[in-house]
Amino acid sequence: MATRNMLQSYGKRGIYVSLAVAVVSTAAFNAFYVWPRHNKYEEFFANYDPYTRMKEICAANKGYMHTCPKELAKLYEEKGKAVAEH
Repeated sequence: MATRNMLQSYGKRGIYVSLAVAVVSTAAFNAFYVWPRHNKYEEFFANYDPYTRMKEICAANKGYMHTCPKELAKLYEEKGKAVAEH
């Protein structure tokens, strides 16, 4: 009979379909978003030198990065604090 256990069969089908969709969408998200992004970061940080970048930022002298040594020295002098001499 087609109406016997109809609710259970629809429920089982819904669970199986939702499980399959969840697995496929997770795999697609990893393949098309996470892995390309991960590879770009790996490529970027393989050639990245933070000290060179810090020198470039501080050399621009725009003052947008207040932790540059020159900017910190100016702030200390403005506040009347002694700056260590090497």
